[in-house]
Amino acid sequence: MGLLTVGQPLSWSSTKAKAEYIREHGIIQFINSYNKYKNNLHAPFKWGDEVEFFVCQMDENEKRARLPFSAPEVIAKLESISEEVLDDAEGEVMSKEKLAIWHPEYANWMIEATPAAPYDGTLDGIVRVQDNMANRRKLLLSVLQDGQQVFTLPVFPRLGCESFTVDDIKPDSDGEVSKSLYIPDSSIQPHPRFPTLTRNIRERRGEKVMISVPAYLDKNTASTLETQAKKILDVDGGNEIVAQLKENSIYMDAMAFGMGAGCLQVTFQSADVTEARLIYDQLAVLGPIMLAMTAASPIWKGILADIDARWNIISASVDDRPREERGLDQSSNGKVLPKSRYSTIDCYISESKLNREHFNDVPIPMDETSYETLLSEGIDSRMARHVAHLFVRDPLVIFEDKLSVNDETQTDHMENLWSTNWNSVRFKPPPLTNPHGIQWRVEFRTMELGLTDFENAAFSSFMILLAQTIVAKKLDLYMPISLVDENMERAHKRNAVENQKFYFRQCIDCHLRDEKLDMHPCVKEFTMDQIFNGDSTLGMRGLIALVRDYVKEMPGTEESLSRVDNYLEFIALRASGKIPTTAEWMRHQVLFHDAYKFDSAVSEEICYDLLMQCKATAEGQVNDKLYGKLAPVIAESCLAGDALSWVHQGLPEEYEMQEAASKDEMSAGNAEPAFPALDTPLSPRTIQRVWSEGTEGSEGATESLGSIWGGDLRHWADFCDLRSGHAARCSAVGDQCVCVGCTCTV
Repeated sequence: MGLLTVGQPLSWSSTKAKAEYIREHGIIQFINSYNKYKNNLHAPFKWGDEVEFFVCQMDENEKRARLPFSAPEVIAKLESISEEVLDDAEGEVMSKEKLAIWHPEYANWMIEATPAAPYDGTLDGIVRVQDNMANRRKLLLSVLQDGQQVFTLPVFPRLGCESFTVDDIKPDSDGEVSKSLYIPDSSIQPHPRFPTLTRNIRERRGEKVMISVPAYLDKNTASTLETQAKKILDVDGGNEIVAQLKENSIYMDAMAFGMGAGCLQVTFQSADVTEARLIYDQLAVLGPIMLAMTAASPIWKGILADIDARWNIISASVDDRPREERGLDQSSNGKVLPKSRYSTIDCYISESKLNREHFNDVPIPMDETSYETLLSEGIDSRMARHVAHLFVRDPLVIFEDKLSVNDETQTDHMENLWSTNWNSVRFKPPPLTNPHGIQWRVEFRTMELGLTDFENAAFSSFMILLAQTIVAKKLDLYMPISLVDENMERAHKRNAVENQKFYFRQCIDCHLRDEKLDMHPCVKEFTMDQIFNGDSTLGMRGLIALVRDYVKEMPGTEESLSRVDNYLEFIALRASGKIPTTAEWMRHQVLFHDAYKFDSAVSEEICYDLLMQCKATAEGQVNDKLYGKLAPVIAESCLAGDALSWVHQGLPEEYEMQEAASKDEMSAGNAEPAFPALDTPLSPRTIQRVWSEGTEGSEGATESLGSIWGGDLRHWADFCDLRSGHAARCSAVGDQCVCVGCTCTV
């Protein structure tokens, strides 16, 4: 996470006094880097991924899951492993090529892992990522204490609850750093950057951060929120907090709630600066889309939320803007910043003719002095605007012994501001001192973590292949940034893949078929299914088809092609709604747990059982509910954990036959399906189709529908209480329940 400098950080008052100095020299360093590398061409395509694990202590006897504050010790053990000492259960000695680089992250239970060397852009190189991820997981597990497990989930479900730490460390609302009601300062990784960031964000803001997340409303949720309110009201200033908190919301008050949430990121090196700028723009459009597709964060502070993704929580957790900059009070200097420094981008940066200026339709506050300096030094207006926009923020962490550096060889001051503008994509200039020959890079930052190495590898590989496709096929994804922002809000909604439509271009290659560039492309609202899988009735090619066309032109082994085919099929299934997101699956596990009290609360028992299910899935247990027909393939890939030991298997014949038999049973209205274990969730659209075309409204058919799919109609909406005798869970089409005899609305 950002620039990890060793030294003594300054206080906020001293940092503020040095802000202009850091800006001035940061701009000089950027200009030097830009000029040094702007004419470099034909850099090799390289890429890497970043996975942020969390470590958890699992107590089988008490059915409790808690977080150990042990990341520094774990990283030290990992770094001490030589290339020849690690022997796995099968006697395999891992070579140095398989080892990772381990980094501290914000929270003391988090460990960031990247491959030791970048992958190349060949098909065989791209499919290496899953094996590298599996080896990282294996290495990490090898150094943990008894009872500890590692998870690839964005956030620990009970973060901030009573006794969520192994040693039951209590928060101190009068402490020096976060002053949180829920999170102790010792949860922050001890590298001085992290507690300094936390303290300086709070001091610059003038108050603690305010994180307000809508709660999932069940029939007893009010009691859970009342308990939360009582704790808030017991402290000084509690009335003000409750007044600011949105109705029926989960309250959080510390940077750890956001920066303690892990993610999946990919960074790749472009051929030159021109290509990097174009890819930055195009991928910015995809940021919200991929957030929704990978959504895996439906639980916050032990409460089910009515959102599925982490992005806005992190944004609020690092929002250092005082009231004036948020537009709540009159600003003395006219400086109003519409967004947190963790946000979607505000402007496109390419000089391509595809980048029409009217697409930059949101406010772009800039540091005017920086902007004029950049222009005077020959930086083009679009790049100057981008950099000056980043430099409108204040530096948050300055190390005393790094104040004076050589602007001809160092980029510390540039990186100071670059690394604390956490945008959905990041344009990364090469360092001035560059022994490894690093060139222009782009980092894609919005994706959430999946439970398995297969899932994380699938989305990582897809993004790399899509970036290559955009360049090779000259695709055009540009649309107004205001609509990208709207998509980001929709991406957080519960089950957004199924229930939301997203703004997207109907044709992303039409400019290639028409000599005249379409100045006003057809940007409409589309389902995720249409965006990824296309719509022949509209002549709309989906992203999957475009990537498949590109893959066909790439050389690669049969095994590599098979693996990529599995990845693309998995993503196509999720986009279609035939398999759920991780967030929807997790929500389902909570709502149908025997200990669930219809109060939106995730108890210690529920949390433990949920994480044990996550662990089993990551270790290769077949999970039909999460992965549908690909579950056996994904399970085998997790068990193998080796490069090309599994290939595309397709849907087993007996599975297809049983699925067909089950549907026949459903049509006949029989209560006992032929294949009751098939627990693939149904979408509202599918329910509507079956309802209108296959059942003619018979009550028996509806009960069979609920039986065949495990009663899992609650996957999409509020529900009727099964325990009170209702035959099936309720699912909404619009606002009308489709359960026979039900009068409830959603």
